Amino acid sequence: MKARKGARAGARAVLAALALATIAGLAPAVSVAPAAAAAPLPVVLVHGFNGSPASFITMAARLRERKHTVVIAKLPGNDNVVNAKVIRDIIAARGWTKVAIVGHSMGGLSSRQYVRFEGGRKVTTVYVSLGTPQRGLPVACFLAPSNGGQMCPDSAFLTKLNAGDETPGGTKWTSVYSTTDGLVPTSASRLVDGACDVKVSGPDHGQLLTDPAVFRIVLGAIDGKPCTGAFVK
Repeated sequence: MKARKGARAGARAVLAALALATIAGLAPAVSVAPAAAAAPLPVVLVHGFNGSPASFITMAARLRERKHTVVIAKLPGNDNVVNAKVIRDIIAARGWTKVAIVGHSMGGLSSRQYVRFEGGRKVTTVYVSLGTPQRGLPVACFLAPSNGGQMCPDSAFLTKLNAGDETPGGTKWTSVYSTTDGLVPTSASRLVDGACDVKVSGPDHGQLLTDPAVFRIVLGAIDGKPCTGAFVK
């Protein structure tokens, strides 16, 4: 008698388990939405001494093909302090809270002035300079301070810009320079204090803006890829 009761209890347990399995199989699956991919960083491109926005047309087109919003800064002159305020206003007018800045030649100095002294470190996620005389150029000492003379190695502008931590905050800093630049020596282009310095060969000073290999370096920095050069302390 007890055996029959035990068998019936076991059968009921098996039926209950089968019913639960069936219900579970019929229950709709709970879908988990994939995390939204981060939107590509907007990019501000900054031309150099006596340059113009036209110099960045090729790079701007390549970035836009990869879904980056791009603004090419039109600078009023060759005073880096004034230019830094223009960069500040371009970014503020668009309400961007994260941005990448790519500066060519002296444009890298205007951009670094913005990051260091015009509130740019709060929003500049990535900084890239191309052939920028971070340490200055002796030939610039013959120019007026407001017209390129700030690039003189001993100028008050560069002395202040290079004082203390050259690459502060959470910005990812990259300096790209060419051994065949022909205008800015590699020794003048390097950043320190944790910057990623990338040395290339082949393109001259102007070709840094259009060279496909250099563009891949720039794009990698903007998109958060690992440094392809060397970190300099």
